[in-house]
Amino acid sequence: MLDLLRRHSQSWLIKVLFGAIILVFIFFGVYTFSGRQGGGGGVLATVGDQHILVNAFRMQFEEARRQIQSQNPSITQEEIEQYKKQFFEGMVARLLLFTQADKLGVAVSETELRADIAGTPVFQKDGVFDPALYERLIKTRFTSAHDYEHSRRQDLLYDRMVDYATLPAYQSVDSVRSTYNFVRQKAVVDYIPFMTADFASQVSVAPDEIQKTYDANKAAYKLPTMIKIEYLAVTPAALADPKSVTDAEAKAYYDANPDKFKHDAMIEARYILARLPRDAKDDQIKAAEKRLSDLADHLRKGEPLTKVLALPGNPPVAGNDLGWVPKGVLPEVDDMAFALKKGAISAPTRISSGVILIQAVDRKDPGIVSFDEAKDDIKKELATSKASAMIDKTTKPMLEELIGGAQLSKLAQGIGLTVKTTDFFSREDIPQDLSLDKATVEQLFSLAPGKPLQQVVDAEPDGQALVKVLEVKPEHIPAFAEVADTIKKNLIEQKSAALAQAKAKEVADQLATPEGQTKVAGQFAAQIKTSDPFGRMGAIAGLGRAPQLSQAAFAAKAPGWLGAFPVPGGVVVARLNKWILPDDSEWQADQAKFMQQAQELQQISMYQSYLGALREHTPVKILDPQVLTPPPASKETE
Repeated sequence: MLDLLRRHSQSWLIKVLFGAIILVFIFFGVYTFSGRQGGGGGVLATVGDQHILVNAFRMQFEEARRQIQSQNPSITQEEIEQYKKQFFEGMVARLLLFTQADKLGVAVSETELRADIAGTPVFQKDGVFDPALYERLIKTRFTSAHDYEHSRRQDLLYDRMVDYATLPAYQSVDSVRSTYNFVRQKAVVDYIPFMTADFASQVSVAPDEIQKTYDANKAAYKLPTMIKIEYLAVTPAALADPKSVTDAEAKAYYDANPDKFKHDAMIEARYILARLPRDAKDDQIKAAEKRLSDLADHLRKGEPLTKVLALPGNPPVAGNDLGWVPKGVLPEVDDMAFALKKGAISAPTRISSGVILIQAVDRKDPGIVSFDEAKDDIKKELATSKASAMIDKTTKPMLEELIGGAQLSKLAQGIGLTVKTTDFFSREDIPQDLSLDKATVEQLFSLAPGKPLQQVVDAEPDGQALVKVLEVKPEHIPAFAEVADTIKKNLIEQKSAALAQAKAKEVADQLATPEGQTKVAGQFAAQIKTSDPFGRMGAIAGLGRAPQLSQAAFAAKAPGWLGAFPVPGGVVVARLNKWILPDDSEWQADQAKFMQQAQELQQISMYQSYLGALREHTPVKILDPQVLTPPPASKETE
């Protein structure tokens, strides 16, 4: 997650996620504003007749930045700087709420404050408030207990005003169920496929057409600069030597972490599943049960699961070895699975996704993993931990040797590792186990063949890599002979797609009349397929992403023909077969979660509305907008 944030912080989704981090700190009080106001530096803004000072904003923003980075080390200061305005809005919100609290006479009493402090676990020893511990901890963060208590009183007052603003929030079960039905509703369509590939035999492309296409679109075939590299990835897992960990060290770790080796009841499970729609007919269910019963006989004979799954028959089945699983991993069949004796196989059982059988290959009662069982894993873990501390000490001297002309393969051999060599790749296709920012990528692509990168780079997982460029292919337009086959393939695909679209439109146009609908249904009866149930997001099993078809299916007033719609690889003429609403059992399973989410969303909406009403009557003026402007992004984070 953090690597994702780091590498893709400029994408809109990550900006939303990152903004949410800041907003969570503000709205839910994860971050508490410091009682130290830090005056001076001029006035940043006025909120009614109150001032937000520049230094106060900078100090509190910096404190929030430190807290965020302490919990998320991969987030850079530059990334956080992009969210100064959101943080400022959080400060404004607090001032608005404090002003309103004063008008309403809402306050936090001394008794309430003392009770809150005494009940804070970090200030307790053996479950009892310890005044000396309290004083010691406060001095590490605040200048005095008075500062902390002022800050904490403000936090409690803020929480009280948020409660006041959101207390009326209420969601009825009926309204949430209605939303749930909308979100979880499924549709089923019948469709006639007109796939591009099916029309390819009707298409021909002349050699001169290929040449003309090339001549008219040479720039479109330009290939970017590409390089081939070799690199040595030095990771904790690669350096780790479990033999370097003694039995005594492993035993000491085992004894010091007893809870880590406790386990609940577990079974070593495997399953076979025949997938069926939720509304499968009785004969489909019986056929699936019969198929699984037959396969269970093969399992009882000791045949490997992979061989059993490959046996011919209908309906098709899937399965896997789940390994050791605790109770709760198999929610629909949990009780049944854990009631099985060692080696036993359940009866075929209907679940929401089909019919399933479970085999309990082995069982473990609740207990503690013995040291002998855990020893190898402990040694591996401790060796990896030791190796992590050695990464820098290993790669830095090797980098100096590489820059000095040493062969990377020789350096790798010296530490028992091997060098990886890539195929040619572009700037947009960096090897996945190398974590390179934009600036480093540019440095890499500027190197001549045979030259090493002058720095180590991050390598997954948790390591570093030395990189050397082997070959460079400059940006160029390939010769006609190199791309002729690709051009021909593209032209055939374009023409085939046009034929598929024309045929689908011809068929769809006939659906305008009842007679035409009857004709189409009869003419294409053998080609009509029925989809699996699908949701509003537009992904349809067997067809792929089809948002236009999905939208039409859910917008229709009744089952019937919908028209022609593009799908990956072609066009389909579709009709709505039916809608499927979630049943009561699904709602009961999800009700608590959806009710909570709906309540929280309404609370946030009410909080925002309450702040909006306060702001309408309290002018907010930003006097020094430059303070809220993030610095220009460096090349590394662009």
